[in-house]
Amino acid sequence: MLEKTVELLEQLPVFQGLSHQQLKAISDCGTKAFFQTGETIIAEGLPGDTAYVILTGKAGCPVREGDEIFEEDLWPGTLIGELAMLVETVHPVTVTAKERVRALAISRSDFHAVMQADPSIAQHISEKLLVRLYGLAEQLRKVDEQLAAIEEAA
Repeated sequence: MLEKTVELLEQLPVFQGLSHQQLKAISDCGTKAFFQTGETIIAEGLPGDTAYVILTGKAGCPVREGDEIFEEDLWPGTLIGELAMLVETVHPVTVTAKERVRALAISRSDFHAVMQADPSIAQHISEKLLVRLYGLAEQLRKVDEQLAAIEEAA
């Protein structure tokens, strides 16, 4: 089962590029968590200190597209509450088990201990988040340009 967990971790964008040994250390710091159908995994508006990697089962998360809200299915290999394992955060959405879910729970304190033991993991995570922030900034610039164009046309 450990190898399957490591395989799921290496597919997650935030962990891609880490060595097998580093992924094993992350897997080892986690604990198994179980959620029954209908049970809340993370709750909107509540603080969190743990991220969850779905190992088996299916969860659901509301997603807004324009004026519509639909429920997105979350399958094995999905990381839920990613920021909670890194920094203090309040969850922006509620994620609920749609069927029995077995997950790897990675607490902030345990993950920080892994990063302290291997600072190259912290460096890797920092670089991955920086790339994502640059991408988000670029998307925001494009939206700003589109809004400016609409305003000029009006």
